[in-house]
Amino acid sequence: MQAFQVVTSPDIVDVLRHEHEHIRQLYTDVQRAGHDRKKHLLADLRQAVHLYQLGKLAVVHPAARNSGPDGDMIALACEAEGEDLERSLSELSRLGVQHPHFDARFAALSGDLLDHAAHQERDELPLLRRYVPMQRLHMMASAIQDVRIMALD
Repeated sequence: MQAFQVVTSPDIVDVLRHEHEHIRQLYTDVQRAGHDRKKHLLADLRQAVHLYQLGKLAVVHPAARNSGPDGDMIALACEAEGEDLERSLSELSRLGVQHPHFDARFAALSGDLLDHAAHQERDELPLLRRYVPMQRLHMMASAIQDVRIMALD
């Protein structure tokens, strides 16, 4: 008799951690690229951060707000950081990769990007794991994908 193997899909925490790695990699790719590829890679990074933010605003932060005694404060802080990151990337895009200060400003963004991911991984994601039922965490992973698909249409 063959053993039944349960295949589990990633939950929202797994999805967000994977996206953090993807965004970190895109950041590194922009940083290392020559001017010819940098503009295209910056656009990819902006879109990834934008879609990431849309999903968090629609799915993640509302769930975190209702989780635990500090959920509202943690979610609002993560939301504000994410908005600042997205705004900074837009400003850099308007500045343009050919601008003499682009690389320095982009490098300065690194700290904000890493701090935001670390803050979310340290505070918001454990909050979700602790207070949100596993079934809902899996449903949230599907819901965040739906939000992003609708944004791309």
